[in-house]
Amino acid sequence: MKHRVTLVCGPPCAGKTTYVAEQANPGDTVLDIDVLAKLNGSPRDHGHEGRYYRAAQVEYQALCALVRTSTVPAWVIRGAPEPAARQKLAEACGATRTVVLLPPRDVLYARALERDQDSAAADTMKAITNWHRRYKPARGDVLIRL
Repeated sequence: MKHRVTLVCGPPCAGKTTYVAEQANPGDTVLDIDVLAKLNGSPRDHGHEGRYYRAAQVEYQALCALVRTSTVPAWVIRGAPEPAARQKLAEACGATRTVVLLPPRDVLYARALERDQDSAAADTMKAITNWHRRYKPARGDVLIRL
């Protein structure tokens, strides 16, 4: 069965954006909170300051409503460690499939050190640890350990 909207979740450095880039077809819609924050002026690629994140969140919610009613296949990227949050996001955007990327923590920490510098890497590693602390599996999630 072809899923029209797929929600892709996982901790920081899990490869959510890369996974979607590899899976999406040309013309598919990709909804990514980090891209929206950058479009709203955030100087960071991730871990956005409050005002940028809040602006991106407003746009994200509006775009979710459009994705939900569109006939174009879509990919929605979020962190969402808790099952209730994933369910709420899936309902908001009309996702019929939820994929959770879950690489081992040591791989995530290594990616954070490669990707970020100094305190940003430490912040990312804290975010990875926090995500894992809050993560709970949910029935129906497609779990991918990269």
